Amino acid sequence: MVKFAQEKFSISYDADKGDYKEHEIDARTLGRSILGVYDMVAEASALINKGAEVDLKVTSPVKEGSVIVEFLLLAATPGALEVLKYIGLSAAGGAIAGGSLIEIVKKIKNRRISKVTIENDSDIAIIEVDGVIIKCNKYVAKLAIDKKVRNSLHNVVQAPISGRDDAKFKILDSTDKVIVKIDEEAAHDFSPLPSKTLEQEEVTKEETTAYFVQINFESKNGWRVKLGDGTEHAVKLADENFLAKVNQNKQSFSKEDLFGVTLEKKATYRQTRSTYEYTVIEVTKHFVEKDRRLF
Repeated sequence: MVKFAQEKFSISYDADKGDYKEHEIDARTLGRSILGVYDMVAEASALINKGAEVDLKVTSPVKEGSVIVEFLLLAATPGALEVLKYIGLSAAGGAIAGGSLIEIVKKIKNRRISKVTIENDSDIAIIEVDGVIIKCNKYVAKLAIDKKVRNSLHNVVQAPISGRDDAKFKILDSTDKVIVKIDEEAAHDFSPLPSKTLEQEEVTKEETTAYFVQINFESKNGWRVKLGDGTEHAVKLADENFLAKVNQNKQSFSKEDLFGVTLEKKATYRQTRSTYEYTVIEVTKHFVEKDRRLF
C-alpha cells in the first residue's frame, strides 16, 4: 500500500499500585487490547471508508510510564485517518457532532439499545435507550451497534482496568497529550453489546416509476405497485391530492399506465428478522399507455 497519511496515538493503563505501577501487564490482557484496537479500526474503516486500505502498527515495545502502547495508523489518503476521530482515538480534525463512539457509549452505558433510526439523507442518527433519545453521527451509531466493535472496545477500555483500585485508561495523541481519560468505575459502561440488541430502522426515499397493480379507492392502505425492476410491493398511498383526484374521477388509469412516484422505503432490521414498509409519498407523473402524456 502506498502510504500518504499517518497518525500516531497511544493507549495508557495507569494504577497507583500493582503491576501497572511497575510498568508490567498480563500478556493476554495486552494482546486482547492491541487486537481490540486493530479490530475497531479495521471495522470502522470498512464501514466509513468503504474499504479504503489502512494499516495499523504498534511502533514500539510497551513504554515505561504506567503501561503505554504506541500505535501508528497508515493510510492511502488523509480522509481514511478519520476513523480514529469517529472512534475517539484522535482529536485531530475537530470533534464529531454528537460525540465519538467512546463518548456515545459513555451515554448508553451497558444498557440495551432498543432502536436506531438512520435516514439516508441525514448525517444524524437517533439512538433510543430506555426511552432516552441520543443523537449522534450516523457512522458513530453504526459503530455503537456493531457487536465486534463493542466487544473490542470492552477489551481495550474495561477489561484491562476492571477491579483495579484507582486504575485509569487513557488515550494520548502524538504529543502525549491526554485526550481521553476513563477511571475504573466509569469503565464498567464499556461492556459488550447486551443481548437482544437491537432494532435498527433505516428510511430511504427515491424517485422511481411504478405501475399500480392493485388499488383501493376507500383507503390509503391496500395499494400495490410493480416497480421497474419487476418487484411488487404493498404500499401505503400518502399522496392526498392524488387520492382525491381518484375519488373524484378526475384521475383515471389502467394497470398498463406508468406513474412517476416518490417512494419511501422503511427497513426495520432485527436480530431475528427484518421487515420493510413502502409508502408512495407523491405521484409526480402519469405516463398514459397510448401517448405517454404527462399529467
